Amino acid sequence: MSMITHQAASVELTDFPIAPEQIIAGDPVAKIWISAQTEDLKVTQGVWDCTAGDFTWDYTWDEFVMILEGEATIEEAGGETVTLRAGDVGHMRIGTKTKWHVPEYIRKTFVLRTPEPLQL
Repeated sequence: MSMITHQAASVELTDFPIAPEQIIAGDPVAKIWISAQTEDLKVTQGVWDCTAGDFTWDYTWDEFVMILEGEATIEEAGGETVTLRAGDVGHMRIGTKTKWHVPEYIRKTFVLRTPEPLQL
């Protein structure tokens, strides 16, 4: 079958630790679920969540997100600060350097586009 489908109940996130050198404050715990990848491993779709904390994230891919629950305030290095909440969508371009502040919890769905194959 060429089409892949999943029921919401089948989403099971696994640990996806944030590197200790990226953590600025708190003890954020991140998890991920990959629902689909293209055969060339350059496009990935899934769900990610994270508990409260502050951390840096440098984008080595283009990422398109939709926030499902919670919120995060994201500060772009040398740029603007935005707060994304449930229902908001965003695009982080490859090469973007950010600081994330998650006050309580965030859950998002994402699509990544990478220049090279990415095995998560």
